[in-house]
Amino acid sequence: MTKFGLKIAQLFGEKLPRFSSQEEAERALLAFRDAKLHKIHKLASTLPDFALDCLPESLKAMERVYFRLHESNSFEEIKSTREEFEECMAMYFGEVFVRNIPNSKWVVKEFPFEKGKYEIGVQKGLSTVMLRRFTDHFKTPNNKRQESIWRRFKQYCT
Repeated sequence: MTKFGLKIAQLFGEKLPRFSSQEEAERALLAFRDAKLHKIHKLASTLPDFALDCLPESLKAMERVYFRLHESNSFEEIKSTREEFEECMAMYFGEVFVRNIPNSKWVVKEFPFEKGKYEIGVQKGLSTVMLRRFTDHFKTPNNKRQESIWRRFKQYCT
């Protein structure tokens, strides 16, 4: 890793939550996951065209809702923030991942560049995707169709 890459990793690691043990991290981050999944399912029940059935196609609907809320600056109307919605999207992506990709699972791992800092993600074989948040998702390049989350999911299905 280059010096610049290491600096970026360290800056990212500073923002991660600190825990005194793997067990404490698992309890907290799995509770975080559950709370964000509860929140996005609750939101889905109040918004049109937002059915979350944990099937891969539902990722497209979720992303369309995100962009609609972002473009109309309406996150407050649903008692959320863009940042929180991005966290919910990441956890929902993970849930779709583990329900639809055989031999995949949720994982909590220590961040390799910052001792005591942990992340949550999903794993299939040797591939792990860490998922705290889809940060500033509206800035994702090459996303004219607003389906980049679904396309990301499809990459792991092969």
